[in-house]
Amino acid sequence: MTDPAPQSLDDYLESRFVPTDPPGFDADHPDEVHVDWWRDHHDRHGGSASSLLVALPQFEIEIAEGASASDAYARLVRRMEPSDGSVGPMSVFDDPEGVSWRIETHPAGALPVVVLEARGDFERAYRALGARCEPVPVGRNVHALYVSGLPSPVRARAARSAFLASGNDPADWAAEMRRRRAADATSFHDRLILLHPAPYAGLAPSEVGDDFDAVTWTASSMRLRLEHEFTHHATARLLGSFRLHVHDEVIADLMGFGGAIGRFEADLFLKGLGIRNREVTSDARLWTYVQTLDRSAVPALVEVLEAVAGNLERAAEGLFAEDGPDRLRIIREIAKYDLPTMAAPSWSIFRKSGEARPGP
Repeated sequence: MTDPAPQSLDDYLESRFVPTDPPGFDADHPDEVHVDWWRDHHDRHGGSASSLLVALPQFEIEIAEGASASDAYARLVRRMEPSDGSVGPMSVFDDPEGVSWRIETHPAGALPVVVLEARGDFERAYRALGARCEPVPVGRNVHALYVSGLPSPVRARAARSAFLASGNDPADWAAEMRRRRAADATSFHDRLILLHPAPYAGLAPSEVGDDFDAVTWTASSMRLRLEHEFTHHATARLLGSFRLHVHDEVIADLMGFGGAIGRFEADLFLKGLGIRNREVTSDARLWTYVQTLDRSAVPALVEVLEAVAGNLERAAEGLFAEDGPDRLRIIREIAKYDLPTMAAPSWSIFRKSGEARPGP
């Protein structure tokens, strides 16, 4: 199979967000089915590396080229066969004590959040859960991942057993699976967030402000990443789209910076993407989000992003200084606009009071 032709800039910049009626954002959204299981699992077994392995047999599969087509992947994930328990935290993680997980709440719905303190453990989790155990590259300045649609053979196996134990015909299980998937996409699949403690996007504390040192900026970076990844969850669940794309990153970074440091600065956003002096660094985060774009169009995209960032800095002034800004409403309003519209000189969206208004 040949790779698809690179996208033109116009095609790349088309928005994928599906407009949602305002009433859909009026209140916090209920948790999806999978969160109840994870919360119960945490209550019973705690948030350790061991309990994580019980929930996610993908960690037992060796990271290797072709792993997603391997016998081990087919056995543990596709056929949902139980693990024999022979693979423990010491054989999976460099620092098992540095692996923990918890349930975090958000207006778009709670999620399991996994923190991996060792860089190697984060990369292992990134590949095992985000790339079906394939050895995909992980950018040096990538320290978080929102995982959606992750198969959960443990939950699926338990659900089937309960279904049969209730006296149902095994032949009816396929139809029952379809019914449950239609009711909730997470009936047999998980969504979760992976985090690794490090300065956000490689930004130094001195670049952020005089009130930050290495310790406080790393702590703020974790809050930034958490809000950033939850924003991806919000757009996936409420706006019908989540992509490795700069449009998603603009919205997620607006919410992340705002939630962590109380403001959005164009210069920080651009540096965080790896854009410095209008040039894209070789290890920039941006390269992760432009894999489908014709490389010759990247300089033009940088111009668009510089204009968008400047407009957002002005439009969002004072927005996050308020107590408890309505995060879902902000996401809804900003997602109404594609990047070319947001780059226009006259574009604006937020009043300082937080009231939304359409741009001219």
